Amino acid sequence: MSSTLATSTLTAATHGSALAATAHGIAQAATVALIVTVSIAFYLFTCLVWPFGKCCRCKGAGKFKSPFGNAYRHCGKCEGSGLRVRVGRKVINYYRRTRAGADNATSKGGRK
Repeated sequence: MSSTLATSTLTAATHGSALAATAHGIAQAATVALIVTVSIAFYLFTCLVWPFGKCCRCKGAGKFKSPFGNAYRHCGKCEGSGLRVRVGRKVINYYRRTRAGADNATSKGGRK
């Protein structure tokens, strides 16, 4: 009889309750959500400060060297600037345009 009691106590102590496991899972999900949110906010902040990145095709040089000789030509993707607009900056610009369009529509009195 004492072995049965010891086994049930050991099982309860090692496995824990379902409520504790659920609370632990919720805490992990909340932590992951917080990390993702902070990462996205940091990326958007960096896109606000530094809106341009290197062009992927010419790697920021803005030009390509010809295979024969010393001639160069401009990169067609970045048009010779060597820069591209970051994805996060495109999101910020879209949000600003949408917001400005909504403000203009309401500030003029809207439609009658």
